[in-house]
Amino acid sequence: MNETLQAIATTQKSDHRETSDFYKGELFRRGRYRVAVCRDDLQWLFQQRVTLKTCVGARWRTLGYCTTRNSLSRLQHKLEGVPLPEIAALPEAFRTGGWN
Repeated sequence: MNETLQAIATTQKSDHRETSDFYKGELFRRGRYRVAVCRDDLQWLFQQRVTLKTCVGARWRTLGYCTTRNSLSRLQHKLEGVPLPEIAALPEAFRTGGWN
């Protein structure tokens, strides 16, 4: 997919599948990792991109399900080695509603 199409698709984020590159629950991404809200609005997902290019975009695998900012931060730090300011900006505990 060329960069223009990917930019358009990324801003639309309308897919309900958590493994989709265009998942509507995505909060942010950094390189091959991203944080999203699960489709049932119960927790944060920490995901890793497992494919780069397909006809429908990348595919994502969930590495962890977290309900507290601390647990999400520990998982992310374990895999990447550096803290993310986006995680520090999240509430201390997951709250349902208002994410998507």
